[in-house]
Order: sequence, then structure tokens, then C-alpha cells
Amino acid sequence: MSFNKENVKKELLQSLEVAMCKLHRIWSEIGICETQRQERSGTVMLHLRNLLDEMVREEETLKNTIAQRTEKYRRELDILTEEMSMPEYKAKAGLSMLQLEKDLKLRCETLATEKRERLEMLQTLKEEDQKLCDLMCLTPYYIPTGTTPSSEQLEALKKHVNSLKTEKAKRFTDFVNIKKGVVELFQEMDRTPESDFERDVICEEDDTFQLSEDNLKSLRLLKTELEELVEDLKQESVKMWQRIHVLWDRLDISSDDRAVFSEGKEGVKPAVIQALKQEITRCEKLKYEHMQRFVESTRRELVEWWDKCYFSQQQRAAFKHFHIADDYTEELLEIHDKEVARVRQLYDNHHQLYENVARWEVLFKQMLEFERKACDPNRFNNRGGNLLQEEKARKKLLKELPKVEEEVKDNIAEWEKANGQQFLVEGERFMDYIESRWTRYQKEKIKEKEDRNKAKAKLMEEEIFYGSKPNTPAKRRFLGTPSKTPSKMRKLNNGGVSVQMSLISKGNDTTRTPGSCSRISSCSRIQHSSVFASPYRKPPASTSKLTPAASKAGKSARRRSNRIARKVLAEKNIPDIHVIPNDTMFSHTTREIRSRPYCRSSILPSPGKKIC
Repeated sequence: MSFNKENVKKELLQSLEVAMCKLHRIWSEIGICETQRQERSGTVMLHLRNLLDEMVREEETLKNTIAQRTEKYRRELDILTEEMSMPEYKAKAGLSMLQLEKDLKLRCETLATEKRERLEMLQTLKEEDQKLCDLMCLTPYYIPTGTTPSSEQLEALKKHVNSLKTEKAKRFTDFVNIKKGVVELFQEMDRTPESDFERDVICEEDDTFQLSEDNLKSLRLLKTELEELVEDLKQESVKMWQRIHVLWDRLDISSDDRAVFSEGKEGVKPAVIQALKQEITRCEKLKYEHMQRFVESTRRELVEWWDKCYFSQQQRAAFKHFHIADDYTEELLEIHDKEVARVRQLYDNHHQLYENVARWEVLFKQMLEFERKACDPNRFNNRGGNLLQEEKARKKLLKELPKVEEEVKDNIAEWEKANGQQFLVEGERFMDYIESRWTRYQKEKIKEKEDRNKAKAKLMEEEIFYGSKPNTPAKRRFLGTPSKTPSKMRKLNNGGVSVQMSLISKGNDTTRTPGSCSRISSCSRIQHSSVFASPYRKPPASTSKLTPAASKAGKSARRRSNRIARKVLAEKNIPDIHVIPNDTMFSHTTREIRSRPYCRSSILPSPGKKIC
């Protein structure tokens, strides 16, 4: 149904007309006169007019009320936008009063809710910020009191609180770690907290400690001081232990007594330090009672340090107190202690160089040992691949030795260049020392070779005149098989003739007789080999294959003749070649050979070798 203005007016007139007709009919029935009817009609119109006026006034009042509320919401909205640092709200155009009021009201309620949430968040963040700042002694984040924080301020405060939480976690971790170290140091030293700060750190709970920069700095300083104190105590303990071991060595304290004392003496606790001091005092007292033994022990220790520093004999002789043997005093012991300390300090200052030199020495001695083994004839008794392993080790050593030698030379050259002085080994520069070692090594090899040659020549000379020692019988040969190869036999025969001819030429020609010459020529025709000659001639090639019975008989006869010849040589005491005259010697030797047809001389030297 449409309620526009024209329809309302038309319906209102119709309703008024119907109502007035009814009133007039009632009035007629009642009998009211015309004047009263007009009065009553005026009263009706007055009521209608008052009613309409009242309705208009009520609507106007409603309108004004809506306008007032709208204005109120507008003011509140302006205040909220200003407090919350938001842009001014502009309502949509063409809205009615009710729509505008509703829109403004909804906006105000939204902003009021957001303001309340911001204030609540601000309160929470400020409480956390204040707590963290109080714990770490920092300044809280500033937001003006009584104002509503903006979104940017809340976000900044939130980041600030998160950073404080991170910083707190970091500081707390540092505190726990430092405190752990401090507690361990206190326990290691068996020490109790003395100051209030130390008691706060050690005795109180971790959460109650104020994690300020000053406190953490003080805690780090405390740990550093304790570490330095522990380090000093450790150094003192090490020095005391070194002193105790030196005293023990010089006093020849048994290992059992040392173990009994050392048990439970680890660390730097006051009881341990006190026990070490008491042991030093006890040993010092014993030292004065055994001064001579102490001096001699100190000298042995000094020799060890001299050896480590490769002191030459001149450097060692410079310490003249070393050879004093009639006045063992405390002053002499102190002088030796100072010398030991000086040499030890020298070694400590250049220990890397001395260790490199020692490494070279070890390799060089290993090389000499390999050279010695190479000359050992028993090395070929290869059991379990030892010879192969030895060869591998020797090759590895020969590769490593030059490298180490060059490395040591370079290191010492750098040190000499940096320090402007020479690094001495056995009283000479290391380069000269190495050169002298190699030269000595070559001379020793040449001397060994000459000694071997002399020994061989002497052995051959003795075998020429006294006969050779029979070797251990090897594998038995068939009859007629020579013990030497034809080439070696020819060399030996030629050597024997040349030696005998040289001996004849040295003899006195006036004393020789024709008989002796014939005997010598007959001796020169005798075949020579390493054992004794066979009593039988060598059969021709066509008869080399004999019957088993003939072969067995030949072997038995040969073994019997060898035993007889060895027995004769053993019983015969032949004079020295240098004592017997030449003619007597040759006649005697030839006579011996003729009297014993089964004997043949030992291996003769080659024609070109000179007899010593």
C-alpha cells in the first residue's frame, strides 16, 4: 500500500468527514442544538490540531535527538581518530540522519574496541618491558602516559620486547656458562666464596641474578682472575713437581715410595700444594746430607742436556766446575743447577731445531745400520720375508733422509738469518757438521774395504803355506766331477805358478840345488783346488760313466785319503814364512808335497794380486 503525501491527505479527509458525519448524527439523536454542534465541531478540530501539533513536536524532538546523537558520535569519532593517530573519518554522502547515526556509531564502537585492545596490549608489553629492563638494568621503552599508542608504536614496542627477550636469553646463557666455569674453578682450588658478589653468583638461584652488563663484566673478570690464579697454581705445582722429581732422581728414591707420595696429589688444592712444599723441604734436607750424590746426579743430568743440545767437547770443557771432585758444597751444587737451567733454557728456546737435528741423526744412524746389515752374510737367511721388508725400509729411508736434511738446513738457515748468529751442532755449523759426518762415513767405508782386502790377502797367504780349512761337505759329486769350474781351476793354477815363481825369484840363487829346482817344478805341476787333491788321475771323458761298484770304491778311497791328509797337516807344525829362509822353505814345502801325494794346496791368489 502506498503512503505518499496525497494519499495520506485524501485518507485523512475521508476519515475526518466520516467521523464528523457520525458525530453530527449522534448529536442530532441526542438533540444538541446547532450552536452547541458548532462548538463541539470546533472542539473536535482543536483536538485534531493539537494532536497533529503534538505529533509534529514529537517527531521534531526525535529528529533533534538523532541529530544530537549523530553529533555526539561525530565528536567521539574525531577524538578516537586523533588519539589513535588515524585519518579523519568522512561519512558517505546522501545518507539519512538515521543511516549517518548508525554509521558513525558503528565506527565509534570499532575504534573504541581497537583502542581498548591497544591499551591492553600496551599494558602487557610495558609490563614485560619493565620486567626485562629491571632484570638487565636497562631503560624501558618510552610511550607517553595517558595516550593511546599507534600501531607503529605498538609494533616498535613489540620488537623492543622481543629484542630484550633475545638479549636476556643470550646473557642468561653467558651467565650460566661463566658461572659453571667459576664453580669448577672454586672446586678445583677447594675455595669458598668470600665477597657478596661471589656468594650471589655461587649460592643464589640463577633466575635471581641480575643480568646487567656490569654484573656480567664483573663475573667475567672474576672468572679471568680465578683462571689466572689457577694457572699460577698449576705452574707453581709443575715447578714443584719438577723439583721433586729432580730431587727424587738425585736421591735415588724408589718407585714405590714415589707412587705412594704421588697418590692423591693431583690438582692445585691447598692441601696438595702444602704437601708438595713439605716434600720439597724434606728432600732439600736430605740433599744437604747427601751433597756429593746430588752433585754427581746433577752432572749426569747436565750431560744429558749437553747431548740434547749437541755441545762439543770444547763447550763442555768451558764449564770448569764439572771436574771438581774434592769439594762438594752447596755452592758447587748451585753452580751446576744454574748450568742445567741455562742449557735447558737453551733447548727450550730452540727445541724445534734440536728435534729436527735429532730426527736427522736417527735417520742417519738407521742408514748406517742398514749398511752394517748389508755386509752381514747371514742376512740372506730370509725367514718370513725379512729381507724384502728390510729392502723396502732401506729404500724409504734413502728417500726420506735427503728430504729431512734439506728441511733441517732450510730451517736453520732461516733461524740464522732471523737471529743474526750461527746455530752450532757439536761446536760447528750444522752444514759443516753434516759434511763432516758424511766425510767420516766415506772414510770408514774405505777403511773397512781396505781391512777386508788385507784380511783376505792374509788369509790367502796363510792358506798358501799352511793349507786351507776344509769346508763343510756339500752335495756329493760323482767320481770325476770337478769341485770347481774349469775357468776357476785355470785361474787358480795360473795363480799358483805365478806365486811360486815369485817366491823362487826371491830366494837365494846360490843356495838352490838342482834337486830342489826339479822338486819345485814338479810341485808347480800339481793341480790346486779348495780341498785336497784326489789320489787318482782324472779319467778320460769316455770313461766318466762308471759302474756303481767302481764309483763307490773311488769315493771311499778319496774320503780315506782326505782324512789322512788333514791329520798330517794338523799334526805338522810348519814354521812362519817370515822366519824360514827361502831355499829351506821351498825345499821343505816341496818335500811335504812329495811325501804326501794326496795333498794339494789351498786356493792361491790370482796372478795380479800382491802377497802382503
